[in-house]
Amino acid sequence: MLLRALALGAACAVASVSLLACSDDEDSGVGDLVWTKGPNVYRQENLPRDRVLVGMIRNDSLRRIRLQAKDVHPVDEDGNPLRGNATFIRGYIHPLYPPTRPPRGGLPESELERLGRLIRLDPGKTAPLAVAWRVPAGKKGAARIEYGSGWLPVAGR
Repeated sequence: MLLRALALGAACAVASVSLLACSDDEDSGVGDLVWTKGPNVYRQENLPRDRVLVGMIRNDSLRRIRLQAKDVHPVDEDGNPLRGNATFIRGYIHPLYPPTRPPRGGLPESELERLGRLIRLDPGKTAPLAVAWRVPAGKKGAARIEYGSGWLPVAGR
């Protein structure tokens, strides 16, 4: 009886993993990060090709994620990267070091985190994500935000 229950449990686990692996939900993205709030995409009336996306992300994996803002890129519907910038903070923070004279060996990780250039996100934790880009002439804008090991969808381009 115990073996039968274990076999049934294993079969259910395999079936649920198979369903997740076969899911083709384009709206949810792919990878360890998911949107928890937003994203909202903003346009300035006098800068019609510029976009700013603001949202909250959550680490849905079972491990800590370390991600640099320079590795976060907006990508158009054809898979072409768009020129843009990303940050993991909600507003402006003044750097401790002059931009032309960083400390030897580069900025320490604590300063990179404080400036929103680096994030270490534990499982289940959330953080802000802001991404800005310019839409090339004749394009709709970013279709997704790629971050190395996955991507997040963009609505309201």
